[in-house]
Amino acid sequence: MTRRELLAVPLAAAAFSARAQSGPRFTKGICSIIFPKEMPRADCFAQAKSAGFDAIEIAIGNDLPLDIGRDDARRMADAAAKAGIQIATLWVSDPLHQNPLNAPDPAVRARGVDAIRRAISIASDLNCGALLLYAVRLGSGAKLEVGSEETWDRFTAELTKLVPDAERAKVFLNPENVWNKFLLSPLEMRSFVDQFHSPWVGTHFDVGNVMQYGYPEDWILTLGQRIKRVHFKDFKLAAGAQPARFADLLEGDVNWPAVMAAFVKTGYHGFISPEIGRDPRQSDQLKAVSAALDKILAMA
Repeated sequence: MTRRELLAVPLAAAAFSARAQSGPRFTKGICSIIFPKEMPRADCFAQAKSAGFDAIEIAIGNDLPLDIGRDDARRMADAAAKAGIQIATLWVSDPLHQNPLNAPDPAVRARGVDAIRRAISIASDLNCGALLLYAVRLGSGAKLEVGSEETWDRFTAELTKLVPDAERAKVFLNPENVWNKFLLSPLEMRSFVDQFHSPWVGTHFDVGNVMQYGYPEDWILTLGQRIKRVHFKDFKLAAGAQPARFADLLEGDVNWPAVMAAFVKTGYHGFISPEIGRDPRQSDQLKAVSAALDKILAMA
């Protein structure tokens, strides 16, 4: 890449971001895991729109295979557009659980890189601008498998290979703060993202996931514009004999006014998607989530 091309990358990303900010501050999204697995995706899009959502997050594995053809991907994109739904994020969790980017075996890591590269192409066909990466894990249960320093070095090296692909496709690569015992503070996440020196490497921030070991408003203020996509979940902290647990929106201990104030202060414009699994006991679950999300967004 020439110096002129290198200097053009941040400018292109800034222009892309500015176009994304021309609409409402927040775009209401929902994650596909709230729908039955057997439901056709076109029906999911229609139901999401009817419940008041304008975007959806979908997953490789649950919603489409990694080897999906271009024509099929474009048909899915057309179905979403017909329903008035944007595809906000494509999850790449399943392929990376099998081929984590911190695996000791270089062949395993290479398969993970290939999966992300393929996902970037799929995202382009879907008119989707971001990948959610759950790309590494330090261990399983109580057993440590790969240390933090090795994980940092391997994850960095492998993700670096994908930055040019992401820049060409204008698709964000967003590691998420998940319960994998890695990047456990906003300072660590900020340092990890910043080392790539690319506006196309950001983070997918999950509000509920940090409640066990931090404060979401602190993460938001620390990460600032590195946050490219957002998951909303609520979380009830342990109290007495009651264990900690995820909760319905507005029924946990997340300080939602502080969270929304932090998003406003950092200038976040974009998708906010509750990540809530399907509860077949709630016939009106989708509408209830939409109504709760409206109440939270109104705090901004």
